[in-house]
Amino acid sequence: MAIKLDFAETKEGMMNKGHFLEAYIWIVILAGISFLLLVRPDLNAVRISSIVTFALVMFLTEIVSVSLPRGGGTVSVSFAVSLASIIALGPEATAWMSAIGSIRLKDLQGKIPLKIVLFNRAMLALVDGLAGMAYVAAGGKVGSFTFSRSFHALAVCAVCDAFLNVTLVALFIGLKEKKSPVYIWVSNIKQLMPNYVALAPVGLLVAIVYMAYGYIGITLFFAPLIVARYSFKRFLDMRQAYLETLRALAGALEARDEYTRGHSERVAAISTEIGKKLGLPLDKIELLEYVGFLHDVGKIGIRDSILRKPGILSAEEYAEMQKHSLFGAYIVSGISLLGAGAYWIKHHHEKYDGTGFPSNLSGTRIPIEARIISVADAYDAITSTRPYKRPMTYREALDELHRCSGAHFDPVVVSALEKAINDRVRVSPAPGVAN
Repeated sequence: MAIKLDFAETKEGMMNKGHFLEAYIWIVILAGISFLLLVRPDLNAVRISSIVTFALVMFLTEIVSVSLPRGGGTVSVSFAVSLASIIALGPEATAWMSAIGSIRLKDLQGKIPLKIVLFNRAMLALVDGLAGMAYVAAGGKVGSFTFSRSFHALAVCAVCDAFLNVTLVALFIGLKEKKSPVYIWVSNIKQLMPNYVALAPVGLLVAIVYMAYGYIGITLFFAPLIVARYSFKRFLDMRQAYLETLRALAGALEARDEYTRGHSERVAAISTEIGKKLGLPLDKIELLEYVGFLHDVGKIGIRDSILRKPGILSAEEYAEMQKHSLFGAYIVSGISLLGAGAYWIKHHHEKYDGTGFPSNLSGTRIPIEARIISVADAYDAITSTRPYKRPMTYREALDELHRCSGAHFDPVVVSALEKAINDRVRVSPAPGVAN
């Protein structure tokens, strides 16, 4: 999977994100151009027509590229083409081939800022060229392939290619979005690694067939590359459909109460940022996002007269409202993909001192994920407009959460939320709240 950046929507002002991002873009561009000038292919050993053929195949794979799982760019199956070119043509020719062949229709149509077009070309020239050099340095032979001599070199090449590509993209997205490049790197490599592993043998086969049968042979493998792309896109589409289904469920519930519209989505966003600050595993953070959308799904079993009551609830009404966490846990327990999420929903109204509901758990007996959702839920609630109170500013909200730390909330989780806000990540108060 070769990864390219998009950010077409920011053509007018995307680069006003800081001097570090601007410097990084130009460093990569200049490094890529310098690399291409230094490693010009020996045209006595490699025919221009061969470079053009591989570039054309790569261009065709770029037409059917798909979006990254966490946004910011696209991936294509051109990784296999790059590996095949490294084996058949060598690193120098591959660097030039990748710089030319990886261009996309949206680049030619002016939909992507020129700096990003140049960045992508330079980045892929560096990635594939350096990976090719690693292949040769590890003992791989250009123009022929023997498993006993070159298989380990191919493995080294594939790892270098994947590592460099994901690293350079993660640094860009991290600087642009003011997020941790490490988190972006791990998140995307986790999603893409199975596809890198699957495409490496395809790249080897393309190279072997090309070296044996020439141009006709390489065209025969275009269909398997499209199949590989299709399977990857199906995976990403299913993931996106799953997330959209959760959003729809949360939206349907919130439609019953105009004052909580958007609450679940904000809780999901805030919870994931807290999880990142606490260093939770990526699979837990992803599940935390899903559960954040559904943390109040149990309110579907609560009467409208209680949900929509403009004032403070009576003791009897509050007792009924407390049941929503149990209802929610029961509903989510039937969704196997959410795993432990049902337990988190059940206990997201527990208090750190043991006075919460439904089980009076205290301290670390409350799942860390439930403690995170509790803080995120409270933060959004007190910074949102309600008929019986004004919304707090984010600073007032943090002061209130700190005041209740150790009693209602886990102090560590509250501190993590404060760090997330201070780092200016995507956590923000509810719409319309002054900062």
